[in-house]
Amino acid sequence: MNAFVLAGDRGASHQILGMNKALLPLEGYPLFLHVLRALDRVAAINQIYLIGPQKKMMAEIERALPYVLFTKKIEVMEQKESLIENILAVYMRSLPGYEEGVDPQKLNHGNPPGLFLPADIPLITPAEIESFLLRSDMNRYDYCLGFTPEAALTPFYPTADQPGIEMAYLYLRDKIYRMNNLHLVKPFRIGAGRAVQQMYDHRYQRYLGNRLRLSLQILRTPTWLRGFGYYLLAQGATLFAQAGWNRWASFFRRPLSVEAVEKEVSRFLKTRFKAVETELGGAALDIDDELTYRTISARFREWRDYLARFDRPGTRDSSCSLKTEACG
Repeated sequence: MNAFVLAGDRGASHQILGMNKALLPLEGYPLFLHVLRALDRVAAINQIYLIGPQKKMMAEIERALPYVLFTKKIEVMEQKESLIENILAVYMRSLPGYEEGVDPQKLNHGNPPGLFLPADIPLITPAEIESFLLRSDMNRYDYCLGFTPEAALTPFYPTADQPGIEMAYLYLRDKIYRMNNLHLVKPFRIGAGRAVQQMYDHRYQRYLGNRLRLSLQILRTPTWLRGFGYYLLAQGATLFAQAGWNRWASFFRRPLSVEAVEKEVSRFLKTRFKAVETELGGAALDIDDELTYRTISARFREWRDYLARFDRPGTRDSSCSLKTEACG
């Protein structure tokens, strides 16, 4: 299986401190390098593809090479203009026999699944990736997305004397989840590829404009009535839960079982979708703004050491190949 790290800064992506998030420094190295190191220690991953500002990322990799040892082949590609273009370009590049201009559908590639993840999750660990892959049944599904329960993220909450992170959640009937950043996908089996781009473009649901735009997209689908109903239930559950009105939140959450959400997403994307629960929190801690970046920077060593306890002995990097003072 191949892994694809998405580090583009065009289209609906946004910068932090005036630069591509993937290039933000953390313990002396850019964020994307921490993601590459985790993937490099996952046995199920054969090759890693990285797509983004090619020259800048190549320069950072070359700068790190005296101190960072990679065992897997890493290929760096220049980014395209949007998320969906990056996904298709990097996936097609990985297919045996593919050349530019060739119709990939005519190749006998068998639609292999690929692991897609962003470059701004520096706390991702081999254990979390392996757990997700083991629980994803790609014989029955075409798109598996990681779901992190709230309980796995409470260790990263603010304390009385330390900054922390509290993410936005999806309030379902039985549990509260954060959709994390691990996507195991067969891209050519997603019938509504444009919907993926639209969901990404409007992903920040704290903004009213994005909620309205996503609502319009749902209303344009053939099953708009059911889809819009579930969307309103999810929004209502979130609103009342955040306001502390738990009885009302429970009322809105009751129809929102994981199975119901899976069926609706499958209809919306025209694919076979599965939510895959993982117990570690690193994949859900993406850096979306300056405050989150500064918080993770301040507590990175502490949180990294906490998550490292869950790694198997064979995957843990005891030599600390990122040669910085954090290895101390």
